[in-house]
Amino acid sequence: MNKAAVIGTMLVLALAACGGTTSPVNAGTGSGTPGKTGGDVGGGNPGGTGGGSTEAWRVKGTAVDTQGRPLEGTQVWMLPAVHAGVVEVHTDAKGEYETPELTDEPYQAYAWQKVSYHNQTFCLRLAAATSEQYKVFSPRDGVIRNFRWQLSGVMPDANRDNAYFGAEVRLMNGYWDDTNAVPLTAVVEVTLVPDGPLIDGSAGKTIVKTTTYDDGFVYDVPVGHYQVTATEVRPDGTRVPLVLNPVSGPERYRATLDFKAITGPCGGYGGSNGVERAFIHIARP
Repeated sequence: MNKAAVIGTMLVLALAACGGTTSPVNAGTGSGTPGKTGGDVGGGNPGGTGGGSTEAWRVKGTAVDTQGRPLEGTQVWMLPAVHAGVVEVHTDAKGEYETPELTDEPYQAYAWQKVSYHNQTFCLRLAAATSEQYKVFSPRDGVIRNFRWQLSGVMPDANRDNAYFGAEVRLMNGYWDDTNAVPLTAVVEVTLVPDGPLIDGSAGKTIVKTTTYDDGFVYDVPVGHYQVTATEVRPDGTRVPLVLNPVSGPERYRATLDFKAITGPCGGYGGSNGVERAFIHIARP
């Protein structure tokens, strides 16, 4: 996959209302006999494609990369409703997985992809194949939950604003000699030019985004290595290149941008995309 080596995906089938922390156990351990209590939660309709036909009390699905190719070795965690522990399974060479029988409880599915990029290991959350597949479900009639690696776009089920699959960048004032602070009301145009393949091995495209310094964020940037320039667009239309580092000469108006992986265990429940916030320091000349 060019310079981005896929290490493996972790997919979590999590109880929608499960509290506390559980410890992993071997696949097939503690699955028990599925309970027949509880109401329909979100329905058990398959939605999407792939993963084969449904089977009562089980969840099946697939995980694919940004080009639609199957991901082998996907790690699947399933948190049961009535006892502690985690049932763990993995996708096969076709990128398909299947859980053991589940109890009749509400679940929600999540997936993450481990990727090696620029001497780091990123744990990136995958997108559900359809908006329907973000919903809470009961496994009673069998369920399909498919996932795909998505470089950017809104994370629909996040519990915070401005949650994206792409990374975010914060603009900060650079307090260097012979420069001036950028005022809060300034309109700043940021241009990011990919310098090498993105994290999935694709070429990427030039990104131009406009924000105010007061807002201070550029959102939803596909993880990659970028060459950066920034321009202040003044009310009369004047465009003033901004200083991006303390060196002298033309290089002071350019910088590079890299992203760092969030450290710690892979996976979680909710709006983290697995990428630390990056920073661009700017100043008026």
